[in-house]
Amino acid sequence: MNLSAQEYLAKLLAKENLTVQHGNYSTASFDVLNRVLRLPLWADKGKDVYDLLVGHEVGHALFTPADGWHDSEKKIGKIPRAYLNIVEDIRIERKIQESYPGIVSRFKAGYKRLFDDDLFGTESRDMNKEGLMDRLNVSSKGRGYIPIEFSAEETPLIDEAMTVQTWDDVLVVCKKLYDFIEQKKEEEKDDSQEMDIGTPGPESSNDDQAEEGDNPVSGDQPSEDDGEGWGEGDADGDRNEETDADQKELTEEGHETFTEENQRANEKDLLEHKTDRYDRDGQSQYSSGISDTNMEKITYSYAEVKQMRENLMYEVPETNYAGDSSYPYRSTPCREDWNDKRSTYKSQANLIAKDFERKKAAFEYSRATTAKSGKLDPLKMHSYKYSEDIFLTTTNLAQAKSHGIVMYLDLSGSMCEIIEDVIAQAITIAIFCRQVNIPFAAYSFTTTAYWRNKSDDVRNVKVAASELDCENTKIVEMFSSSMNKKTFDEAAFTMFAIGKSHSMSRHTEYHVGAHYLHALDQMGSTPLTQTVFHAAKFLKTFTKKHGIQNTNVMFLTDGAPDGVYIGVDELADVKTGNSKLIKMGNKLISGTNSREIYKNALIRLKEMTGATVMGFALATDASSFGSAHHGCSTGDFNSREFSDVIKDWRKNSFTAYKNVKGYDAYFIIKINKSARFDSDEFAPKKADTIGDLKREFKKFNKTKKGNKQLVAKITDAVAA
Repeated sequence: MNLSAQEYLAKLLAKENLTVQHGNYSTASFDVLNRVLRLPLWADKGKDVYDLLVGHEVGHALFTPADGWHDSEKKIGKIPRAYLNIVEDIRIERKIQESYPGIVSRFKAGYKRLFDDDLFGTESRDMNKEGLMDRLNVSSKGRGYIPIEFSAEETPLIDEAMTVQTWDDVLVVCKKLYDFIEQKKEEEKDDSQEMDIGTPGPESSNDDQAEEGDNPVSGDQPSEDDGEGWGEGDADGDRNEETDADQKELTEEGHETFTEENQRANEKDLLEHKTDRYDRDGQSQYSSGISDTNMEKITYSYAEVKQMRENLMYEVPETNYAGDSSYPYRSTPCREDWNDKRSTYKSQANLIAKDFERKKAAFEYSRATTAKSGKLDPLKMHSYKYSEDIFLTTTNLAQAKSHGIVMYLDLSGSMCEIIEDVIAQAITIAIFCRQVNIPFAAYSFTTTAYWRNKSDDVRNVKVAASELDCENTKIVEMFSSSMNKKTFDEAAFTMFAIGKSHSMSRHTEYHVGAHYLHALDQMGSTPLTQTVFHAAKFLKTFTKKHGIQNTNVMFLTDGAPDGVYIGVDELADVKTGNSKLIKMGNKLISGTNSREIYKNALIRLKEMTGATVMGFALATDASSFGSAHHGCSTGDFNSREFSDVIKDWRKNSFTAYKNVKGYDAYFIIKINKSARFDSDEFAPKKADTIGDLKREFKKFNKTKKGNKQLVAKITDAVAA
């Protein structure tokens, strides 16, 4: 069900920009003061039923006075509350249908579905033999679907109930209906008493025999001995007499409204319900996603973060104990290292660019069309007697699609071993994009450590009720195609320095203090799901701004997403299970765990943006490969098959998958510690003999070959 469409419908019906809030509520409600319409998560019984329920609740929001409703018990006295429910429903539904004639058919079809589902308990009853209020309720809601008859005495009251205009009219009609039923009860009672006059009671029959202690002549009445032998039958008779007495007392009241009672009792069946694989019952926990306000708060532009980093420069020492600059953003040794590595990134980017241009040209020529110009070709004139092909032709190359790339880089703690390589990969792709004029943007994402969130310049995020928890999520712009060369070089060096600061496995000859990084550059956990929500919003703006036809979004990460938590809604009163239902755009995604929710979020991202979704995971050994592989596999591999997959990965230095877990393409890249992604220099660790040199060079060359194959896979995906 498209909840956004239903929310717009509610606002249009209400003729105001009221807040429509779905949630784990047992019933709909309207906050008159704050103008908030709260709607339950109804099961999908079709659009007609949903429109009926929304229209009904908006009718209450527009036309039912809150003060009058709460004070009604003082005015109606002993009149049952169900009378008010029935007559007021008639009034508000008639008014909403008069205001919007187009919704009449929705009400009619919706109630037909509800009657067919026996929401009101009418299926096994002859409604024309039921009480007046039940017949009125069914007649007004069914609109002729269930034929209802009224007597000549009842018809004027029914007509009045069907045409009530104001809340005060509702109170007046309810009293008239109550008094009418009471009057009918008195008349029936008087008629019954008249029929009993002159009819002998059981005490006056067979008095003589009773006094003499003789048994009755007829065998219809048992003796005392016979009675003792009834056993359970006698007990059953006693229970039936008590039940009949209770029923008689209810019947004497004459004000039953079983349709109203059944509706209230069965309303829970209208709610969405889910049973998980462990047979645990409960409604899916609902989330409204991330609000636009919080999305802005968790997103930091490069200009903002640059200023924050510069402000921090005055709060840290200039040098460390060794006398080297330890502040990452201004480290001289780090700058020198960057100047050496930059040429490597450019050469890798050139390789990607050449491959991309070649495949782009192949695309254009493979779809080229040839057309006759209508002008004679002098070189073909000699063949005019036996060939009609004597005209000049023109070849029109197909126009390749315009491309764009958006990268999201995982800055979680588990990335520390490979963060240098991931950042090197991101910088290389960015340089490639600049060379071939492809619009691009790159963001880092993390939660940062809790105590570092208290930095004065980090924005405070308050998660509202039912909102997806993003309190600690930080999405920071690294670099983009909108930067000039000077700014881009500065931004690329900053990311290079951040990578050096966090690297734990490859010790450099100089020291860079990670603890001197700004809070937004610190490592935390992995808010992948929140990042996908950011991508869904950002890609729309990015694609429109650059007129892109083929957008590629890349997630550079090593692990599973964080757990998904939802802001507490104190008004929620429905039991929930493990499953979550999260609004993303105008539709819902669901899942029972964070991996499933992330996968469905990626699928929804593709639906919303049309982007090609790629995942990049870097691994150094079988253990890290297994973790990365778990993020894309279906779980169907046995141990032997998985062993073969690892062997292929080691042999080729990468593994590529298509259409897995929400990704269009997913790569697991092998990082060789002796020949990293950003290294073009052969620096053997062991060179005591010629054999050592051969082995080390073979490893180095194998890694470079793997990089070239990876480049081919990337350009295949981007140029598609």
